[in-house]
Amino acid sequence: MRLVIGTNFDDNLIRGINKYPVKYLFGSFKKTITGHGRASFILPDIDENHFKDHIDLIHRNNMKFLYVMNSAVLNGNEYSPEFNRNIENEIEKLVSYGVDGFIVALPFLIGKIRNEYPDLEISASSFARISTMREIEEYRNLGVNTIILNEDTSRDFKFLEKANNYVRDNDMDMEVITDNSCLFGCPYRRTHDVVSSLSSKTDDKKFWFEYPLLFCATDVYNDPKNIIKMRWIRPEDTKLYEDIGIDRFKLASRTKNTNWILRSIKAYSDRSYNGNLLDILSYPQGNAVPKAMEKISGPENYRELREVYIDNTKFPEKWLNFFKHNDCNSMSCESCGYCDKIAAQTMSINSKNIINRENKSMDIPVNLVQAFKDGNSIQ
Repeated sequence: MRLVIGTNFDDNLIRGINKYPVKYLFGSFKKTITGHGRASFILPDIDENHFKDHIDLIHRNNMKFLYVMNSAVLNGNEYSPEFNRNIENEIEKLVSYGVDGFIVALPFLIGKIRNEYPDLEISASSFARISTMREIEEYRNLGVNTIILNEDTSRDFKFLEKANNYVRDNDMDMEVITDNSCLFGCPYRRTHDVVSSLSSKTDDKKFWFEYPLLFCATDVYNDPKNIIKMRWIRPEDTKLYEDIGIDRFKLASRTKNTNWILRSIKAYSDRSYNGNLLDILSYPQGNAVPKAMEKISGPENYRELREVYIDNTKFPEKWLNFFKHNDCNSMSCESCGYCDKIAAQTMSINSKNIINRENKSMDIPVNLVQAFKDGNSIQ
């Protein structure tokens, strides 16, 4: 097992992970000229000296650091000579600070880095949304070393095995994300990628909340069983991935506090967690969204999502075998119902089994989006 961990730039985190199989950490400054994959307002604010010292500490503990430059959009700035010079200077500065590589989504940035630094590691970010063999081939041709797969592929074991065999045969690496709680087949994902990227750019408009999370949380509120359909990976299930040769697991943890990250690292290292599975998943639907609604006096319905409990000890031992023999991409979730059965065995809200929850439905509150612009509020 090799763990790839999002750092919150707390040096105590680095000191606490020596006994675990952590090989890489990744992170970025709060706002950057390209933007990246996390909203700036939920990241730690660090200066350049702390950034360099943190990388030095990582290196002294025999781990590597990857810088996140995985914006989904550059707003057409690729055509600007000044922007190109600024990008090149930024990359050069980061290399001088000791970064071991970059996590990138856009081929334009991959080319910039690879042309000047042929020996640096480059990971194709999950924001590249790689989910087919052909896409893996194309990113190999661009010069990436590691493919971070689109989370939606994480239970497609036939694809995973073939993809892993391909990257191994081509001296590449492959990485799967364990703890993101994105809707399977999420219609808001592309928008969310762009919103996150814009929020972390130094020159873009200001807003304090990523509105696609509200849309996502509405889907989860309307049917909490959607959480089981999400493509997270339990600590206990990592062995299935290792059995087909995938041993590089990413914890997308850079917005979390140190205790949270260490708890998750321990769980995945031990391949076991006794408690609420949501404790070790990102789960912004039940964390960030209710807080945002309280701030703008929005709907109180989302508070119920704080009370969801998924008993990680109640999953059937071989529950993932279903996905080895069934293709979710060619099936209707509505007609299948397998994840609903797993939810009935593992999931409760306010200590009541999910099957006893009355049907609830609310429309996506589109008109609330404007409330998330800096300086705006709902009256």
